[in-house]
Amino acid sequence: MTERELRKLEITIKSKMTDIRERRVSVKDSGIGAMLNTLKKVDEALYEKILPEYKLLVTSGNVIK
Repeated sequence: MTERELRKLEITIKSKMTDIRERRVSVKDSGIGAMLNTLKKVDEALYEKILPEYKLLVTSGNVIK
């Protein structure tokens, strides 16, 4: 995966997290899990950076599951 594709994936994940936070889409329907798994395979450091924010989002209780 190129650097450009990696940055695009990061932006897409953050966009999905915003959509989930604003209740536009459910966690399941967003497809964010597959994107996070891809990110973990490609760049584990970036994955470790994003994961705590994602966990906080999901456990906040304000999302559609």
